[in-house]
Amino acid sequence: MLRFNAQPKDFRSISYARALRSVGLLLQMRDLQAFELSCENSEFRLRCGYQKPPCSTPVEMRYSFDEIEFLDSKYQKESNGLNETVDFYSLGEILRGIGAYVNKRNGRLVKISNNESSMAAGSVKLQYQTPDGDLTEEVFTLPSIYELCLRLYMERAKSSRSPKVFASSRGRENRSTHN
Repeated sequence: MLRFNAQPKDFRSISYARALRSVGLLLQMRDLQAFELSCENSEFRLRCGYQKPPCSTPVEMRYSFDEIEFLDSKYQKESNGLNETVDFYSLGEILRGIGAYVNKRNGRLVKISNNESSMAAGSVKLQYQTPDGDLTEEVFTLPSIYELCLRLYMERAKSSRSPKVFASSRGRENRSTHN
């Protein structure tokens, strides 16, 4: 785990989209496929597994705000100005899209999981608190995740006007909405 000597902060000062992209990239680097992520105070807590979900989750990790902020800035520096292929089915992009979804609803992230046996393969369950304090739970299917990530990409491309290529590593072009 990375260590910092900074005052504790919370995730309200960084977007969930950016923070969750960093978490997704960390999961990808470690080849962790199943996860349950909870957001508590100033850290993300993860229970992860190496097999495809559903599976046991023997790996536990914690990342503070400062660690996520550091990783996000490192990612920004490494990818700045590069024409890179965007894979909407990668954990980094999936979590980024779901984070942007929570941001747009001015919500507070509670939990994200892709490791529940009751869900279809590739689905992700999101729990967040609305500004009114209500706990909301939504399940995103693989096609709806793709659409969410594509919309987010188009919004970013429109604002930055930087050309990027996007890829579907699974060869699917899905256009349905989330459940």
